Amino acid sequence: MSRRALGIAAAVITMPFMGLPAWGAPCVTAAVSTYTAPSFSCSVGDITFSNIVVTATSVGNASVTLNNITPFVIGNEFGLQLNFLEIAGPSPPAGASDIAWSYNIVSEVPIIDAFLQLAGNTFGTGLIAVDEELSNGVRLSLNGPGTTTATFAPISALHVIKDKVDISGLNGLATTSILVNAFSLVPSPIVGAGLPGLVAACGGLLALARRRRGRGQRIA
Repeated sequence: MSRRALGIAAAVITMPFMGLPAWGAPCVTAAVSTYTAPSFSCSVGDITFSNIVVTATSVGNASVTLNNITPFVIGNEFGLQLNFLEIAGPSPPAGASDIAWSYNIVSEVPIIDAFLQLAGNTFGTGLIAVDEELSNGVRLSLNGPGTTTATFAPISALHVIKDKVDISGLNGLATTSILVNAFSLVPSPIVGAGLPGLVAACGGLLALARRRRGRGQRIA
């Protein structure tokens, strides 16, 4: 058993579960304006999303149209997909656009990783990128379409901030349409299994996390 596995076991055992907000109603596909309404919250599995803010800006030959947010569950991953149409260019003239997306998440079952996906295309000098920062100091980023995952010590609550840009450059085009965030939880058989079961399972959790880093795009 590695030191990191034992550290995760200890973190799960000592994770505070009290004082979390009440769960929201189940998340459903709805307009972005519904999710960003004051006091709105909803749950995907055991994870509750709240204080959701989505802002869009553009300059030059660029535009952003926000459509809706779709919840999804894939195995032990629970997340939201932001659907939109963002275009910078074609240039000349040049254009740039930006979508900022932030929210809080809480879960009675500890959160152990974050998954980020960006879907889009670039031509010529066009550029698309997204940067995500979690309140536990973990960062995820993509310089182009694709996916990335970051694992971390189990935690019951996070504040999440994402900043995504489309830039046409001097002679290019950049388009994006999907931004995805999902989070994995400590599997339910481990929670409540006691110290022996928890420690025994940590090695498997770490192996699973390593395999997930190599996965390709999973959300259409």
